[in-house]
Amino acid sequence: MASPKARIEPHVAVIPAPELGPDVYTNANPLTLHDGPRPVFGGFLISQALSAACATVPHTFQPYSSQSSFLAPAKGDEKITYRVQRTREGRNFLTRVVHATQGVDCVHVAVISFQSAACSTGVNALEYGTPKPELDQPPEDINPDAIQALQSSMLDRSASVMQQSAEDRPLDWRPHSIEMSDHPTQLRVRGYVRSPTPLSTSDSSTHLAAFAYASDEFFFGPALAANPAAVGKGFRNVTMGASLTHNVSFHDRNAKIDQWVVLERETTWGSAGRVMVQQKFWNLQGKMILSGSQEALIRLKGANI
Repeated sequence: MASPKARIEPHVAVIPAPELGPDVYTNANPLTLHDGPRPVFGGFLISQALSAACATVPHTFQPYSSQSSFLAPAKGDEKITYRVQRTREGRNFLTRVVHATQGVDCVHVAVISFQSAACSTGVNALEYGTPKPELDQPPEDINPDAIQALQSSMLDRSASVMQQSAEDRPLDWRPHSIEMSDHPTQLRVRGYVRSPTPLSTSDSSTHLAAFAYASDEFFFGPALAANPAAVGKGFRNVTMGASLTHNVSFHDRNAKIDQWVVLERETTWGSAGRVMVQQKFWNLQGKMILSGSQEALIRLKGANI
């Protein structure tokens, strides 16, 4: 009997669409838990583009980089088509460009790079990484409802994310701390995340796609939390927030999304209506497994952007 799928697995899954041509895929499951044309969460696009690209490379290659641009809002009640271009075929490195479309509109583009296992292990290479922050409370000691409580303290109840129940969420987030300062760039958000149930597969591409999904959840929140006076209580002065670009580097091909990982996020810049946020993930043993950045549009009341 096959193991039951974890809630994150349908979110990152794609299926071939050979009737549309070679190397074409579409989402295997609905893109939203809610009815109607609500815009699609970017994590769906990032992770499913990665899954589509992974389906076109030999199993001996694993992704090490995903560079994405969000071009237009995707509608939750329409299928997304992922067309994969085999841009480079090298002995040790491969590149895929994925265009995600709805109808005639391209809503998302991703450049995804792969490295062979033979080239990434057993080589004479530099070995280092930013140390994991030492958190004084393990994830098991943090209330599973803490993420909902944190959102409730910061967001108006009408926000779409506030309509999610614990059963809606594919990942278990346990916030640990928010280190505040007078300067936005000194803010640090730290916590833990994992899939609450084991994945039904040990396939590394599925786990990495799930990490790609996780890398977009709550991501530009630190830019808002770091500027409380400007955004207002409950972010009432924010009229728009949208991701523009999203980049992920995978540092451990064997990382497992169903094991606790530590994350830290910060905002490094804000100007011209845009903000930049950085993140890092580590396993509990201290190995860095992911890092990334996102640039987002933040529009405040009265802004002419």
